[in-house]
Amino acid sequence: MLLLAGLPFNGHAQSRTTADSMRQRGELTGARPSGDLLAKPRTAPAASRTTASSDPIQQHLLNSDVNLTRVSGAELPDLYERFIATTRDERRRWSYQDWDNAATVLARLNQRYEKVRTELPIEERLRIRTYQGEFHTLRGARQVKDKIDE
Repeated sequence: MLLLAGLPFNGHAQSRTTADSMRQRGELTGARPSGDLLAKPRTAPAASRTTASSDPIQQHLLNSDVNLTRVSGAELPDLYERFIATTRDERRRWSYQDWDNAATVLARLNQRYEKVRTELPIEERLRIRTYQGEFHTLRGARQVKDKIDE
């Protein structure tokens, strides 16, 4: 009887832990990544990002050197579009590390999106959500393909 009483709480704790870990990897559509993900960039220290990104991976994926913490809401849809265009073009050559790097950049975009989304019209928000979903679909398709090939 006592075990049954604890089941609802146990299920809630597990789903929350899973959601939190997915959020840290930037895997939930529109999720806010943890500060930890952004505090430890893979290539450039955070102090060098005062005026521009200085992250070569982000520069490549977005086709520009931009400081995402200062991007306006109006600029975000174009940045997401560039990000997904690069992903579409290069995804077949990407390693798992490349996918992780792209997910980190997407998490940065998503973090900024959460701060400025109210500035955007609903059409632009839907467009951004579509790009977010497409990234996760492409990444998932790659994982499935790799499993089948094994």
